[in-house]
Amino acid sequence: MLNQLQCPTLQDRRKQAKIVMMYRFMNGQSDIPCKSTYLIPADTSILHGHNQKLRVPFSRTVAYCHSFFPDSIRLWNSLSQQLVECPSVENFKLRLQSLEYV
Repeated sequence: MLNQLQCPTLQDRRKQAKIVMMYRFMNGQSDIPCKSTYLIPADTSILHGHNQKLRVPFSRTVAYCHSFFPDSIRLWNSLSQQLVECPSVENFKLRLQSLEYV
């Protein structure tokens, strides 16, 4: 039925929402003060793709591994340079929706 309506699945919508929230965190458009606590820049030696990659926090449990920050950081690190450098949230959302892998 989702294919007939051309609607993204719930899993895809959740991924998109996580990536949009990470965009807002990275560009200071969120009131949640998490940039210094959770969003630690990655080592410069592993920067393949874009220059705003983040270090994925270590997780001992599967539950924490799939929680918001570790999962969202993995998704954020997989984005292209052109997508990360979008000038606005609306532009970011439009480009994100045009991608098939999300």
